[in-house]
Amino acid sequence: MWYRRALFNVQFAATIVLPLWMLIGRVFFGVILGWHYAIQLFLAPLLFVFLAVISTLSWARRRARASGAVTRVDASLISVLYLSVLVYGFFVVDSVHSYEQGKSVATVLFGQWIRDASFTVADIAGGVMIVAGLATFWVVLIEYLIETRPAMMHSLTGLDLEEPVPETPPTELIA
Repeated sequence: MWYRRALFNVQFAATIVLPLWMLIGRVFFGVILGWHYAIQLFLAPLLFVFLAVISTLSWARRRARASGAVTRVDASLISVLYLSVLVYGFFVVDSVHSYEQGKSVATVLFGQWIRDASFTVADIAGGVMIVAGLATFWVVLIEYLIETRPAMMHSLTGLDLEEPVPETPPTELIA
């Protein structure tokens, strides 16, 4: 439960920190920003918007606010999403010129021998990031719609879903 509460409380901070890590986190490890950075200038704002929508939908659920925690499914999907963004930023290889070998945080810390593995891990983390992001968005959206359905039905129709519907006896249906 403590982990789900921590995720609930850290969502909006992660919305800012994770795209920044993906965008400029490598600079702190001495990686020169090159051609891959140009692609990330487009992708980081999209990640920011996506994380902001997920955080807002998660926070908008009354049960989540009351308990101060995300659901177990949310926690697992959000964890995979956050971890994939962190791994991607750690292993993504950026190169300045074609004659220079690219660098990543992993190659700066462990050496150029990990460069080929860095490409592979970054590609896998990018794919996991996309799949986990879409899955998280849909799960959080569906949970939000399910939770708000009774209130929306009441505001649109004036009917309460909790009220029992009077049953008509089968004999009245025949006559």
